[in-house]
Amino acid sequence: MANLDVSDLLILKEIYKTRGISSSVGPIGLSQPAISVRLGHLRRHFGDALFVRTSAGMMPTPYLESLLPGIDEALTLLVRNKARHEDFDAATSTRTFRLGLTNVAQMALLPQLLALFEEKAPQLNVESVDLDQEVGHMLEAGELDVAVGFAADLHTGIYQQRLFTEHYACVARVDHPRVQGQLTKAQLMSEEYVALEAPATGYSLLDKELEKQGVRRRIKVKVSSFLGIGQSVSMTNLLAIVPARLAQALAFGGRVQVLKIPVASPSYEVRQYWHERFHRDPGNCWLRQIMFNTFLDMPDSPDSLIDSNPL
Repeated sequence: MANLDVSDLLILKEIYKTRGISSSVGPIGLSQPAISVRLGHLRRHFGDALFVRTSAGMMPTPYLESLLPGIDEALTLLVRNKARHEDFDAATSTRTFRLGLTNVAQMALLPQLLALFEEKAPQLNVESVDLDQEVGHMLEAGELDVAVGFAADLHTGIYQQRLFTEHYACVARVDHPRVQGQLTKAQLMSEEYVALEAPATGYSLLDKELEKQGVRRRIKVKVSSFLGIGQSVSMTNLLAIVPARLAQALAFGGRVQVLKIPVASPSYEVRQYWHERFHRDPGNCWLRQIMFNTFLDMPDSPDSLIDSNPL
């Protein structure tokens, strides 16, 4: 670690102020593991522990105490934190935020986010864009402010922050002639499915993981969006495996039943992503904080729909 950047100084300052790593997650905008990794690099860079765990939290070493005046001076010169955040007034802003969202996020997260905007930022506008393999370039170009979902491969310059873990469940129409209440492994393999083909999402890993459990689905129909799956399932004998929160949303109309997958199935982390170009942008910071506060560790779907030992 030959050189330090502003984010390194902010990490040291924030841990010093909050006396903890987890409590620094929101203000810094990085996940707890990411902050821990950066702190490890800083310790090696300075050749000092910098912070020591005590009953009162993470307390600074004498060496770090000696660095603080210089850190404060550097941050005053490089980052006008208070002034920058005052540049964005959510209550009066008419800014349009462009969000890159998976189908599931549009159906399960966006309504809740819009309700919050009505309360806290009534003049804001939102444009929702489907996630695809260009998400990294769109974030870099400023065509998206924040993306939410699962991204298997993003190029350098992209920040990410974990929001919650998602699981899978199976859905079928309530009057399905062969599947009622529960699903056996034999039925899992013998029934026909409507499935999503979306390489830029966590769903792309589903069948690979099921095959490790000796399960190969009979996929009859492939679609490019989750948006029509509920209707397809409710009007045919096709089954679908979808994220568990989406399964619950589809069941609200009373035409679809939700079934536990009878084998261990994958889970994946839903994260928010943004580009380093906009890491200090006041509006982007506000948006990310709202997303973090709203969706961090959202309650899982009911335990009955989640395998007790997911992959």
